[in-house]
Amino acid sequence: MSVVIHAVLISGLYALVASGFTLVYSVGRLLNLSYGTYIMLTAYTYYTVVQQFGFPTGVGFISAIGVGIGVSVATYFGIVKRFLNNPTAVFVSTLILAIFLQSIMVLVYSELPRNVLPVITGTISVFDITVSKNTALALILSWVMLGGLIAFINRTHLGRAIRATSMDIMGVEICGISTARMNLVTWIWSGALAGVAGVFFGTFSHLTPFMWVFPLVISFAIVIIGGVGSLSGDLVAAYVIGFAETTTTMMIDERLRGAIAMAVMILIIVFRPKGFFGKEI
Repeated sequence: MSVVIHAVLISGLYALVASGFTLVYSVGRLLNLSYGTYIMLTAYTYYTVVQQFGFPTGVGFISAIGVGIGVSVATYFGIVKRFLNNPTAVFVSTLILAIFLQSIMVLVYSELPRNVLPVITGTISVFDITVSKNTALALILSWVMLGGLIAFINRTHLGRAIRATSMDIMGVEICGISTARMNLVTWIWSGALAGVAGVFFGTFSHLTPFMWVFPLVISFAIVIIGGVGSLSGDLVAAYVIGFAETTTTMMIDERLRGAIAMAVMILIIVFRPKGFFGKEI
């Protein structure tokens, strides 16, 4: 039971972490390799605002979301927009951006790991298993935000336009829908989701300028496993990875954490290239 409970909690965090990356990849078919640094930057933002400057948690959250949106939109206008028809250029340029931002954070904060205090302190008991309230809150927020995102995509005019863009770019342009606008909206959503995810991921792990790699690996694996263009598939994929990883790390070795996501992704590519619910990759 302990494995199941911890797997559910960590899977919720992974789903939240990957959602912004998933949205951009689903709509624009672009691999934003700087996405992991959004998680890193927003985690540092929350740490700086709350723990160094002493502002309330709510201010830290708003600041983190603002930084996430700002960096995401700046990436879109500064790099991505001019390379929308060249995924390779986006792939390379966003990787360079990630390394650049990592170097900046090393200069500003050094390489020393830092601890982020939980958003809420204390523990609760679930089936006699002690669970952090902070991790439970991350799970609840992940379901609320992802549920809201899925509802937005499926039930609003703008959301349906974004969904149509992910299916047929040329078709939506013929219908008069601005693909540039749809891309911008998804990048704004992506930054906002990264802001929330960064806060909780920062409390889950140590802050370092190199912490962006793991969220990127998890996000990429979830996109492939869940299937391109399927947010619900990505939610399922997050739980598949979470359960596989928790079982392995709790029963075998903690150092296998990142390797599990890659192993599952390779199996999916070999035996089911379209993922659980998506299109052929």
